Parts: sequence; C-alpha cells; structure tokens
Amino acid sequence: MDTLTNEVVTWLKANGASVVGISNVERFDGAPRGHHPRDFLHEAMSVVTFGVALLHQALYWEGHLVNSELVSPEHQKDVLQNYFYRQTGYAMVNQLLDMMALRVSNFLESRGYLSLFFPATYGTREIWKFIRDRIPSKSGLFSQRHAAVNTGLGEFGLNNLVITPEYGPRIRFNSVITEAELTPSPLLEEKVCLGESCSICLQNCPGAISLRPDFEPGGVWYNTPARTDTDACVQLSDLHYCLGRCMKVCPVAQESSKY
Repeated sequence: MDTLTNEVVTWLKANGASVVGISNVERFDGAPRGHHPRDFLHEAMSVVTFGVALLHQALYWEGHLVNSELVSPEHQKDVLQNYFYRQTGYAMVNQLLDMMALRVSNFLESRGYLSLFFPATYGTREIWKFIRDRIPSKSGLFSQRHAAVNTGLGEFGLNNLVITPEYGPRIRFNSVITEAELTPSPLLEEKVCLGESCSICLQNCPGAISLRPDFEPGGVWYNTPARTDTDACVQLSDLHYCLGRCMKVCPVAQESSKY
C-alpha cells in the first residue's frame, strides 16, 4: 500500500502537482446521495486529490496593460479578466489537472485497480451554461473542495474556498477515485483561515458570498461556513471585474504565493 501510494504521489509532484493528499472513502460519508465516491465506483477504497497553484501574475492582473498602446482603456479590464485570467488562471490550469487525473487513472488501472475522475469544474462559459440549465444548484458531480479538505490539503474558508497552508486559496484541484487501497493523509488539525477576525474576502466580494445561519466560528472548518450565489458571482464579475478577488485578497500564504 505504501509503495503504490508513494509512486502515485511522486508521479503527481513530478508532473505539475503543487500538493497531493489521499483519503479513504469513509471520510466522504454524509455526502449528498449520488455523490459519494462509491456511488461512482462501487468498490472504491481511496480518493487522490491534487492541486495546481495559480501563478501570482495571472491572478493579480489589475496592473497589466495600463500603458498599453494596443488595448484601449475601456477594454483593458474586460480583456484581462475574461481572456487573460480565464485562460491562464483557470482554463489552462484545468486542462493540466484533467490530463494529470487521466494519466494517474490509467496508471492505477494498469495495476489492476478501476479508477475514474471528473473534468475539472466548469471551465468555460459554454460548459457553465450547460450545467446551469441541467443542475439548478450548479453543484459539481463530485465536490473537489470537500475532497481537498478530506485529504488534508486545507480547510474551508469564509470565502467558501479551500484555504491551504502553502498557497492560501490560490490553487485549483482535481481528484481520482480508485479501488486501490492507498495510505490516507492526515486531516488538517490547525486552522488556516483567519476567520471573522479577518473577513477581507467578505468585505471585498460585491455580494455573492454570505455566512451560513448555522456558521460556527471555532475549530477547523471541514464543512463550508459560507454560501456562494454562483449566478450572482458570474453576473457581478462582469459588472465589477472582480473574478478571483476572493482568492487574491486572502492574506494566508500571500507572500509565499509570489515565489
């Protein structure tokens, strides 16, 4: 078990993963019906979750093009958010995550363990519209955020994203569900999100994030302390050019994300 686990982790880190965590499927007990790992793979034993950190300058794009001779001032924010950031900070990262997940799944199946993965969540407007018309909640088929928390990579933050010790929320995830019995990583035991004493993400969101009524301020947040109105997020980002702001204003690991 440890040998196969080490092979998977080593390959992922050598091929682009910034962090890797592993969970047994029992940690997903309580998932919505139809979305537990064993609802997809009946003999599943483990979930491998890995993340790719976002490039600092892809996320902090406000200063780009200010002296451009080619892009007029009225189009600069639109180009930077909806072309530059959506590609370099989202679509391309998702493509890498998908290819890594496919190759790890193939590797595990070559060892005799059925495995599967899901496309990284909703990378294009076309896919977003497809899902919005068919899944009113806009929920993923499999929750990458809960998988990241269940594999010990971070905890939920007030911005409803996973906050990691190494990169804060400036990271994207994918997962592989497998019949292989791998060695689980320990859950996070100390808080990473600074909580209500910070609240910078809430203060900088134009109105898409709100705390849950049953929000509990203490302890590590293994479940979401907030709600995100995804339709409002999409609409407000086009109005305020705030896409990704809830990630970039988070002070956790902000300095380390520059290097």
